[in-house]
Amino acid sequence: MYHFKIVKVQEGGYKFELEGIKLLVDDYRVINDKHILKTPTKAIAFFNIGEDIYGVSNESLNLDTAEALYDTMTRQYSVFISPGANPIS
Repeated sequence: MYHFKIVKVQEGGYKFELEGIKLLVDDYRVINDKHILKTPTKAIAFFNIGEDIYGVSNESLNLDTAEALYDTMTRQYSVFISPGANPIS
C-alpha cells in the first residue's frame, strides 16, 4: 500500500499526495492494501513544475486504483525531473 497523504477536500472528494504527485478522486475504499477508486473515470492526477501544472484525466485510462494512477503519473513526472530534461523544447 502506498502511504499517500489523504485529505478530504471542501468541494467534495479527496486529494491524495505523494512525492510531488497529486490525485483528485471522488471516493475510495481500501481493499487488499489498495485504494480502490469508486468512480475511476472521474479521477485526475497532476504535478507542478515551477508555475506550470501537468495533469492527466483517468477517463480514458480507467485505472481502478489510486496506486495504478499514481504509477502512470510517476512515469510522466520522471520525464520532467530527470537530469538533462528540457520540457520547453
